Amino acid sequence: MPDRGQRDRMVLVGAHAAWYDRLTTRVASLLYRAAAGQVLDELARGGRLLDVGTGPGQLLVEVARRRTDVTGAGIDPSADMIGHARRRLAAAAADDRFDLQIAGAEDLPFADASFDAVVSTLSSHHWADPAAAVGEQARVLRPGGQLWVFDLRGVAPSAVARELTARFPAGAVSRPRVHGPASVLIRCHRAG
Repeated sequence: MPDRGQRDRMVLVGAHAAWYDRLTTRVASLLYRAAAGQVLDELARGGRLLDVGTGPGQLLVEVARRRTDVTGAGIDPSADMIGHARRRLAAAAADDRFDLQIAGAEDLPFADASFDAVVSTLSSHHWADPAAAVGEQARVLRPGGQLWVFDLRGVAPSAVARELTARFPAGAVSRPRVHGPASVLIRCHRAG
């Protein structure tokens, strides 16, 4: 059964983490490809990317396959999910390019202005405190960087959009259409 973590955050462990890893391989691969494509289209060469709620590392693998110049990190509150992500990145020969850490979106273990892009796919609905999570992600974003939040339509908390609008200048927050068939299920917010 999913374990409740700090501040009532949902954390997938054990068999549930393994099930989610298999599910995302089969079902969500289109989303991860679409998200990686959109983010990488706007990420400068040599950019650093943070994947918030990396889960089994699908987004980082897609990024690694498309762009060998991108480095960065992935965080997830589940040690089991980080284990799946490590195995997936090693199999893609990209484990030396991305640092994986156990951490929640509300308390990121990185210095201010560390990343050119901060991306969250399918995790904002798990954040215990959307205001704190958006604040932390904005903190680690470099000036001129972009924060991307991709999540399921109807499940993504409206607080995420409100917090992005509150933390970024007027006109800096948009809702670009997700590319491809994933657009039917997924909503995107981009800030920066």
